[in-house]
Amino acid sequence: MAPTALKILEEELGLSGGLDKAMQKYEYMQVSDMDGKHVKTFRLQEMNKKLGGRGFGFASRSIMQHVLLDALGVTDEDGNIVEGGILHCGITVTGYEHKGRNADGTYELVNVQLDNGTTVDGSALFACDGIHSRVRKCMFKDVGDSMNYCGQEVWWGKTLVEPDSSIYQELKRIQQERNMDDGNVSYMVMGTKRNPHIFFTCEVSENLHNWIFAKDNKKAPRASANANDSTRRGGKIIDEEKHRELADLISKNGNEVVKLFINETPPEDITYSGFFDRSNQKLGYVDGLVALLGDAAHPQSPMMGQGANMAIVDGYVAATRLIATVKKNEDSESRHIQQALVDFDSKIRRKQNSAVVLKARKYGTWTVSKNRFTIWAMQTATKYMPPSALIKELTSGDKSNKLFLDAMKRDLEKLRS
Repeated sequence: MAPTALKILEEELGLSGGLDKAMQKYEYMQVSDMDGKHVKTFRLQEMNKKLGGRGFGFASRSIMQHVLLDALGVTDEDGNIVEGGILHCGITVTGYEHKGRNADGTYELVNVQLDNGTTVDGSALFACDGIHSRVRKCMFKDVGDSMNYCGQEVWWGKTLVEPDSSIYQELKRIQQERNMDDGNVSYMVMGTKRNPHIFFTCEVSENLHNWIFAKDNKKAPRASANANDSTRRGGKIIDEEKHRELADLISKNGNEVVKLFINETPPEDITYSGFFDRSNQKLGYVDGLVALLGDAAHPQSPMMGQGANMAIVDGYVAATRLIATVKKNEDSESRHIQQALVDFDSKIRRKQNSAVVLKARKYGTWTVSKNRFTIWAMQTATKYMPPSALIKELTSGDKSNKLFLDAMKRDLEKLRS
């Protein structure tokens, strides 16, 4: 979670209490390589203090989702979504078409098509349906908009680290050895010539770690929108056989943390997929009364850590512009709504987002490189990098979000004057 998204959630939406549950700060980052060699221990507490507020950290998506649902008041006391409320689940948007024209050429309504055979007329459609967005497919049906495979296959896992388990004991050993007992520790494992892979894990809630293991593969995994794990970019939960293959792959790895996490995580908690973004980085995010948000607009490899941050900022900016425009004009005429979405679809924002996407591609290539010089350069840069430089680089992709939010605030000041 980067500063701009945190500011929106905490200061603008008043979700401070929810963030206490969902977010963990980066306090230590332990870096080693795939052969088991220590590279660097980053001590980040002081740098987080300098950032102010909550600093910089990571959050559990599932907990964050429940925080947002609770804030909307759409769940019961057990956390289940209440039927018949403002939030409807289990129905997929399959397409849309605009209906009618105003005198100035703007559209009157958007007719949204659903997979149950029904349609709904609306004043606007915000598409938050991810990298395999059906709304995007409809928007660009006559334009080249292919997926781009970034060249890395990836396994995502979640592991409950039980006290006194082998993983728990190994993590505690490292924490004690490196004097990291007093804070949250994330672990990054860099590639070597013999094992050109990357691994990262962090504790997103008590004893629950989310991790990622990636390697180079020129052949793209099959990306499917109908896969059995929709939160993993069309990936697929692995079976026992695939789990054994993964364990064999890392069996000669000298890093005990990597082997323990992969070997001791049940296959049903591991998802296999690839890193994808979009080939055409010049397409807009808006068509009339329809706007693409988050991964539907600018999917990217997670190597810059900005996917969720950008989605939060997109949603807040789009909704705030829409509300401000309607209030200013004292009505909800579609021409005002369409203008608000035109203002949302900033060329500068698209250019900056594209830069983040391309940088994430580059980092993905570097981290799993088999090139001896690239491996040496990556490890040397990490070894001598001060904590301030690490946090600056980790938050560099957030610049686009901050500028986008600031631009909206300036426009709204003009609107009010």
